Amino acid sequence: MREIEGTLLSWQRELQRLQLEIQELHMEGPIIDGWLESQPTTPPPPEAEFIRHAEIDALMGYVEAICDAAPDGMIHKSPRAGYRLCGLDADGKVWSRECPPERVPQVSLAIARCQKVRQLVTRKNDLESRLSKLAEHLVSVHSELMT
Repeated sequence: MREIEGTLLSWQRELQRLQLEIQELHMEGPIIDGWLESQPTTPPPPEAEFIRHAEIDALMGYVEAICDAAPDGMIHKSPRAGYRLCGLDADGKVWSRECPPERVPQVSLAIARCQKVRQLVTRKNDLESRLSKLAEHLVSVHSELMT
């Protein structure tokens, strides 16, 4: 009985800890159930196919031509990729919205919080199920002892 009591108490403590962790995650900030996808801001240039299948000499010539055409030998950075926040609606259909690059860090944290909450809730549900089964067994043993 003492072993059962020890197990019960450890499950109850873990359940309380999990509930506090879930509350803390909710208080940290937004929680987003979704994912980020990157998308190019512009379609690939027509020469992209050439680059993919070019011989080394032809490719080096292409690079040199680009460098020679740049003013003062400077190559400007290409535009950064855009991002889309995606998720599933209640019917299981994918939705997406534009996500500005400057918001990606906050959105990433919100997605990570959602994943952590999901893990904690799964563990919490498992513990609650175990506690419920233990209670049912104890009631059954108690009723058998009383008859």
